[in-house]
Amino acid sequence: MGETPQPPQWAVDGSSARHWGRSDDPMNDEDDPGRFRHRFTQVNDIRLHYVEQGDGPLVLLLHGYPFLWYIWRHQIGSLAAGGFRVVALDQRGYGQSDCPPDVGSYDVTHLVGDVVGLMRALSAEPAVLVGQDWGSPVAYYTALMRPELVRGIVMMCSPPDARGPMPPSKAMEGFKKNGLDFYQSYLAQPEAGEEIMADLRRFLLGVFYSTSGYCPPDQQWRWAWKASEAFSATYTVPPTLPPHLSQQALDYYFAQFSHTGIQPANKWYAAVDSSWENTSFLDGATVRQPAIFIGGDQDPSAKPLFGVDRQRHALSSLRTNFPDLRDVVTLPGVGHSPPEERPEDVNGIILEFLKDIGFGP
Repeated sequence: MGETPQPPQWAVDGSSARHWGRSDDPMNDEDDPGRFRHRFTQVNDIRLHYVEQGDGPLVLLLHGYPFLWYIWRHQIGSLAAGGFRVVALDQRGYGQSDCPPDVGSYDVTHLVGDVVGLMRALSAEPAVLVGQDWGSPVAYYTALMRPELVRGIVMMCSPPDARGPMPPSKAMEGFKKNGLDFYQSYLAQPEAGEEIMADLRRFLLGVFYSTSGYCPPDQQWRWAWKASEAFSATYTVPPTLPPHLSQQALDYYFAQFSHTGIQPANKWYAAVDSSWENTSFLDGATVRQPAIFIGGDQDPSAKPLFGVDRQRHALSSLRTNFPDLRDVVTLPGVGHSPPEERPEDVNGIILEFLKDIGFGP
């Protein structure tokens, strides 16, 4: 199926380079990406990178922004031990997967195409899809477009919503009219990538910390801000690493985004209007497969700002959009990255869901 082993990868932290996964590496522990089996396959005219472990029915893990396959490092072994073939994907524009140059390559039809193509390359159908942040709508649209390939869905942090009556960019204009900047509008602009890459490590540390439940509420990331403020003021950089993020983990994220830049990932936001235009045939469609949604009660992306509750409609519409929604789980003290902040709880919830829907060995 065109897969090849992972080539040597070098992580650059600004002063030194180190080889991931060396047996003599003193940092070779549970956060070491080299302990996993890395594979590549050609799908839809691009090369996709993924990590694979275990045998059995396929559980496909889909990350969000600005993460990588690596956000699932604490889930892969646990789910594989439960009798599943676990695959964590670097979605297009991220990590060691290809980064097409044009914005149109990042609309949702291409993202779904990657999932379908990867499943075919793995000869593993159907699958349960598990998505965090952007991974949740990718799972949602895959279930809508190719329902025969999806047995169930686990969504985290970002509740997908049905297609709205107008292009997303038009809906976002209300923020500008009220003197505000909205993170999705900002990230869609090329200058956002330039600003982030000017101090990438600060951005990654700040976002990983200030979107987590370890950050005090008054210092958490803000998804909207006054136009007079700078984007860098919307997140807090901690003086020390938070408990859910090791130096090795931060170095790996930094190394991967240093290689690709952040702009390919940002193009997902630039392509939202294209996604809207290309999915008119899904108006009124619902996901019939069993589903579950997991969120953290300290997730700043779900908190109202400036009188706007941006996730209210999507959350209140979950049971409409997912008629077989089995549960909505709220994890106390958890922010936007449950797989890293509370891995044992997330593992248990996923395994229980898989058992509940009869998907397993």
